Amino acid sequence: MLLFSKACAPLQALLWLAWGPLCATAQTPSDTTHTLPAARVEHLRVPSSHTAAAPQQMLDSLHLSRTVATSLANAAAHFAGVIVRDYGGAGGLKTLSVRGLGASHTVVAYDGIVVGDAQNGQIDLGRFPLSHTKSLSLHTADEATLLTTVREQANATLHISTLQSASTPMGLHGNLSLSTGSFGLFNPSMMLSAGTSKRHSLSLMADFQYGKNEYPFLLRNGVATHTEHRLNSRLRDATIEVNDRIALRRGSLLQSKLFLSNRNRQLPGPVTLYVQGNHERMWEREAFVQSRWKRNLPHWQAFAAGKGSWKTSRYEDRGGQYPNGVWEQHYRQRELYFSGGGAYKAGDFQASLAADYAYADLRSNISTSQHIGRHTLLGSAAARWKQERVEATLRLTATALWNTAAEGIASERLTRLSPSATVAYTYYQSARAHAIVRAHWKNFFRPPTFSETHYYHLGNPQLRPERTQQTGLGTAITLAPARNLSLALSADGYYNHVKDKISAIPYNLYIWRMVNLGKVRAWGIDLTAQAQWTVAVGHTLSLQAQYTLQSARDFTSRSSNSYRKQLAYVPRHSATASLAWENPWLNAAISLQACSMRWATNEHSATTQTAGFAEWNAALWRNVNIGHHRLSLRFELQNMLNHQYSIIRRYPMPGRAWKLMAQWHF
Repeated sequence: MLLFSKACAPLQALLWLAWGPLCATAQTPSDTTHTLPAARVEHLRVPSSHTAAAPQQMLDSLHLSRTVATSLANAAAHFAGVIVRDYGGAGGLKTLSVRGLGASHTVVAYDGIVVGDAQNGQIDLGRFPLSHTKSLSLHTADEATLLTTVREQANATLHISTLQSASTPMGLHGNLSLSTGSFGLFNPSMMLSAGTSKRHSLSLMADFQYGKNEYPFLLRNGVATHTEHRLNSRLRDATIEVNDRIALRRGSLLQSKLFLSNRNRQLPGPVTLYVQGNHERMWEREAFVQSRWKRNLPHWQAFAAGKGSWKTSRYEDRGGQYPNGVWEQHYRQRELYFSGGGAYKAGDFQASLAADYAYADLRSNISTSQHIGRHTLLGSAAARWKQERVEATLRLTATALWNTAAEGIASERLTRLSPSATVAYTYYQSARAHAIVRAHWKNFFRPPTFSETHYYHLGNPQLRPERTQQTGLGTAITLAPARNLSLALSADGYYNHVKDKISAIPYNLYIWRMVNLGKVRAWGIDLTAQAQWTVAVGHTLSLQAQYTLQSARDFTSRSSNSYRKQLAYVPRHSATASLAWENPWLNAAISLQACSMRWATNEHSATTQTAGFAEWNAALWRNVNIGHHRLSLRFELQNMLNHQYSIIRRYPMPGRAWKLMAQWHF
């Protein structure tokens, strides 16, 4: 716990910086036209995350600006119970694991439809630009909305909502932005939105990011310390999105999206003493089109959705160990997906039915996975009973899955039933306070990925799915102790059990195989706090904080060296915090991300201990109105104490860096 008491000077400095002007403003009313009236809490506003029976967390665009997030993955790290594996730099792989279940158990929904990846099962959050993000929300164990696509009902779901507006006035609107900063960062971005009629609008979003990423880092070799530079870390990333929105008659809405992405990145290798010579590169192209129709009536709801996606990747590694001096892997992944469902509400009771069908296939130049496919059929039935103080939800999900293989052995067919239940009880409610107690239980699974069943020398078509069981109990409290102060607090404890965990073991001296051997038990406590205090006219202090205590241990075999030991890269303690001061002159924010020591292997070898870290970020920003337009200027200082650390062992993270962004709204 000593880690969390270090480096508090930046936070104290911001508090002292804010206090003097705030006191003066409180004594002398300001007559500037840019100030905002002091907020008054006449009726308590309870966030939806504090009324849901299953744990939920959300960051909207306002909260994202206060967290000083450098990427979408960095923003997601501000959720409690989350572990982000980051291999460093703008182009490094970034995956999200929730409550010790592993990244393969977390699905990502992009504007309401899940992003599929049957090849690896883990979604790289670096694929999605932060500049297009309107909000992030994390749902654990169950969805708050009763009627959803069945794919969203996973162990954990990260929802990404983009900047496409709910409705667009007639004419052209949008923004243009340009960011630059350390390590060769160049990031232009734009969003254009046009309302062609009262019922129809179009939006275009484009983002290009380039970074050389040859950042310095300290290399320690015993008592000697040297400054080195990260090599082979360049990134070029271009993304284009087109969104179409049509408000149909009788409460219907049709939303469609075209997404195009082209990524070219060098893959930095691990640093071993003074050697980091790596010649790996990855080219990725992705395109998908998706559409979702929904209709809401007083007693009925219905939706239908469809998606088609295509993705190619080419991996290249150069070296004298290969016969022709180069090793290449080519992959092409396609998916076709449909979903539909309906819900009916009568008084306190609501019921829903939904069904999904997906077909995914993978072609490659690897002999064991030249052409494999998977059909997936999902069905879900749910019922919810909700009164003024009690809400209870039961859900049953059915899965039928079968695989095909052009050559070799296809994986076995799979059928499963997955039940879940959530309940919430409001034990206190008044004009200035709201408190609930909630509990959840869920039995679920995740099927093996194509890589786990067919990858060269590793794949095993006989793998069974990983089975999980989640149990949780918590409380959420919302308070307004004063007319200018609001608080939102939550505490959730959980116990997760994973059976048939897929692990790699040596088959012989040269070949490893994937097998179902692992058993993991994880328990933890997630604490969150949000506070907003309008100290004076136009001056608001906002605080967000979360802390996670987590134990995720291997219970596979008593004879194993990893038995009852913490899983690799799962910290015992982790925390984030951000404090923002919004005022008429220059807004300021400071944020902290910290975690305790971790191990790089499950066996806890002495040389694999990875030190904890505490990274401080700061931001200054101002919005200037120019006629009917607005200019936003923002300066960020990332890792401002220049702390040298790694999230993944031997993959150093960047030190101190700066970023300057200008955005024109019209």
